[in-house]
Amino acid sequence: MAGCANGGEVWYVPGWLKTSEPEADDETWTSFTKTFPGSRPRFHAWDGNGLWTTSRDNADTAAVALAERIAAMGESRTNITLVGHSLGGRMVVRTLARLHEKGLKIRQGILLAPAIPNNDPDVAKMGMGSTLPVLSVCNPEDVTLRFVYRLAGGESAAALGAGGALTASTNVVEQIVPAKIMKEAEVEAVWGRLDVARQIANHHVLFYFATVRRMFDGSLPEDDRILIPQGKLNLELKVSDREIWWDVLASEKGWKLERNIVTRHCRILDPSKRRVAWGRECDMRQAFEKILSATP
Repeated sequence: MAGCANGGEVWYVPGWLKTSEPEADDETWTSFTKTFPGSRPRFHAWDGNGLWTTSRDNADTAAVALAERIAAMGESRTNITLVGHSLGGRMVVRTLARLHEKGLKIRQGILLAPAIPNNDPDVAKMGMGSTLPVLSVCNPEDVTLRFVYRLAGGESAAALGAGGALTASTNVVEQIVPAKIMKEAEVEAVWGRLDVARQIANHHVLFYFATVRRMFDGSLPEDDRILIPQGKLNLELKVSDREIWWDVLASEKGWKLERNIVTRHCRILDPSKRRVAWGRECDMRQAFEKILSATP
């Protein structure tokens, strides 16, 4: 488990449409300071209140500037923790990668539902820009990352914050958001009192802050789900598995990796014969190995 980031300066890098300085009583800001009570909180504003694609590109540009800013801080950078949500998490990934390229580190990076492709080269570098393990908090049920992100974002692969990275990264710990958090997290807004709204709006940072707080105080509820790295946009449906149109490439612990004999794309079936992921063979082979490593 990643070490606790409390202490020092903790910078919050917000996600899309939430990038302006918050009011003092803002619910998100209050939850952030509650999550890191022993730290000096700072808000890192950036230009992310426009169209998604424009904001995404702005996040990539802003990450370069943030890395330069931190690099110029001298040894005080080693006392900084960057916490980023959604596109803010994307910024933190890229900032850590740029710092690593300079041979520098901050204290820790914490990613909450990072909206960046799971096969992005910076994902493999980010852990080396952090002294403590980078904590990547992911939710396979996050509606925004599973569906809206792929349909509207024009990205090359599934979001890191939904199914985790395709392969394990150095100095990175992935944590799944337990299903119970959706009901147990404290949300003061009216929508937060409605179960249906919570399920639709489960990309909200409040659920991710709740997960981090539970991690830090040791009260995170157990969850028997595992992170399944994704390829193409997938609906988890039970499928026919008579192996007429499919070659079995691997089968272990009840899981199967299969390749279609016509299209050559691959799919992963869980022990109940649900298609949990599909896509290119290289991606699905990596995902299959990661699934097996996390399966008892």
